[in-house]
Amino acid sequence: MLSNPIKFIAGFLLLFSLYHAAEYFVLFTYNPGAFLAFQLVFFIAAWMLAKWQGYNGPAAWGLDLRKGWFINLLLGMVMGLVLYGGTFAISTWLKSEEVFQVPSLKDIWPQLALFGFGTLFSSFSEDVLTRGYLYKHLANKTSALAFALISSIIYLLNHIYRLGDGAATLSYIFLLGVLFVIPVLLTKRLWLTGGMHWIGNTTFFYTHTIMSVKDGTGSLLPNTIFCICILVFIPMVVLVIHLCKGQLIYNGGDTQKNFTVTDAA
Repeated sequence: MLSNPIKFIAGFLLLFSLYHAAEYFVLFTYNPGAFLAFQLVFFIAAWMLAKWQGYNGPAAWGLDLRKGWFINLLLGMVMGLVLYGGTFAISTWLKSEEVFQVPSLKDIWPQLALFGFGTLFSSFSEDVLTRGYLYKHLANKTSALAFALISSIIYLLNHIYRLGDGAATLSYIFLLGVLFVIPVLLTKRLWLTGGMHWIGNTTFFYTHTIMSVKDGTGSLLPNTIFCICILVFIPMVVLVIHLCKGQLIYNGGDTQKNFTVTDAA
């Protein structure tokens, strides 16, 4: 059982509300200033919640700055680029999508940089909400498989504006939830997942918003291809993390429960 379920639920609802308040100002009013303000409030609230619940700041949610955090982040960024860029390349190769205009980098760089800056905050705040916060409270109460399922379902349900988009969309969001929670279980940190999530979103924005793309004549839908690529990518991520374990998992003397390496998979 949770030691203090009221604090756990109250903290989750607060972070959920702040995250979606920020999303509202992007999706419905396009107010970047308000979006960034609510994202800032989100991370301040996450820090205060950790203190209120008896933990040590953002490190409680997996955002520690111990040795190797930046390597985790960089590796996640590379993985996000490979997954999303590779999926798009396969989709165009199979003619599921067709590119009919690619603007020059000098023309789109400011737009891409601005989006990348904004999605840095939204990606990590969603990772804190649907993975880091849950992991701190639930990891010692459930099996790794049960936690991965819980986190992935909450990640899916957190996409409240996408829930009516059909089975293929719901499937790839759920599978992304599975993919993104695995590095948390294996490294006990959010950095690798956050890097993958951030650069993945930025890459998708480049390939589907900045570039001009239309539906192709291929027999597979782009979302179906994405699901297949995620399923192939999951064991690859597990293998890479195990091969790089010495660089990704801190072996210092952190005594906090959860998000420590003493119970690393």
